Amino acid sequence: MQIERKKGYSWKLSLFFGGIFIPFGIYIPYFAVWLRELGFGAQEISLILTIPLITRVLFTPIMGGLADRLGDRSFTLKLYTSLYLVSFAAILLVDDLIWICVIMVISNLFQSAILPISDSLAMAGVRRYGLDYGRMRLWGSSAFIFANLAGGAIIAQWSADTIIWMMVIGNILQAMLSFFLPVDPRLIDGQVRAKQARIDWSELSQFAQRGFWVVLIAASLLQASHAMLYGFGTIFWQDLGIDENTIGVLWAVSVIVEIGFFMISKKIASVLTWQRLFMIGAAGACLRWGLFPFEFSVEGYFLLQMLHGASFAAAHLGIMFFLSEFIDDTLSATGQGLYTMASGLLMALATMASGQLYALWQGEAFYLMLLLSVLSFVLVLGSKLIRIERIAPLRASQSDISAD
Repeated sequence: MQIERKKGYSWKLSLFFGGIFIPFGIYIPYFAVWLRELGFGAQEISLILTIPLITRVLFTPIMGGLADRLGDRSFTLKLYTSLYLVSFAAILLVDDLIWICVIMVISNLFQSAILPISDSLAMAGVRRYGLDYGRMRLWGSSAFIFANLAGGAIIAQWSADTIIWMMVIGNILQAMLSFFLPVDPRLIDGQVRAKQARIDWSELSQFAQRGFWVVLIAASLLQASHAMLYGFGTIFWQDLGIDENTIGVLWAVSVIVEIGFFMISKKIASVLTWQRLFMIGAAGACLRWGLFPFEFSVEGYFLLQMLHGASFAAAHLGIMFFLSEFIDDTLSATGQGLYTMASGLLMALATMASGQLYALWQGEAFYLMLLLSVLSFVLVLGSKLIRIERIAPLRASQSDISAD
């Protein structure tokens, strides 16, 4: 029974990660293109792209905390994905800047918490059943690639008008898959019951440690260093004369390398500490953004995109391992929400700056991303000098883990 539940937990979450990243795979590379097709300029586009990031800063810890309070992350994800689907679909009604901004605010109240709560649920499976986080998460990356390639082909065949419809269809799939999520282990353990979570709020002291925030800020700076790429990467490549199909492949290459990291994440965890993973990520980001402003051939950008395995994948595994090691499962969604808040704040600032700087400097604006990566590297080095208490025990039972 335990082994059967373990296998079901893994594939159900894998499918849901895929559902999350299909609309992401359209949004990140192509949403700015759709906005430009509506006639918006670089500064207006950066404003719209910044709204989800600000919303993430203000509300994700609250929405994540609500998931901890309810004690049932699977139910919370069903609720959030359904509300996100309905609210975002309203963007189809009016092509007005103010209307789009309002829709982005409302819809991202729910959307911003979906991924951190999903990560929390996945890491609960790692604790209880000894599952491989990377093996579950890689299905999201695979779905991202599929959406990149399919999206580029569809846009090339028809027009940029199809972008928003692909996102809505992806949101429908995401909401449907949420109804197949596994039972939250906290309910099985009896640690919490839906709507009656028994959280020891004194444990919030684990979030007050200085070292905790140093690590979160370092990881957030590294994520924010991707802001220029996410907001203007496709536009930058279009301006260089690269066609949509090739741009789709450029996005896909970065995620293929990411998948490779996730496939061996369990082996990586046995060899590299979370600090070493952060250092690899920061070093790779410095190299990637330091070279990006140069006008390379397509092959050159393929090589730079492969550094995504360091700048994103290694750093993402680092923060997941860090949170799993130091934050108790009863507050894991809150911990994930705080990380999302910090990364959202810095990503919002970087995205706002990206619009201004890209309008002035085009490709040379990527040097701002290099600066963020250098700061991240310095903080990671500094974190080695700060003691972080392992306040939270891992509450998975030994019998559950040995069921592997």
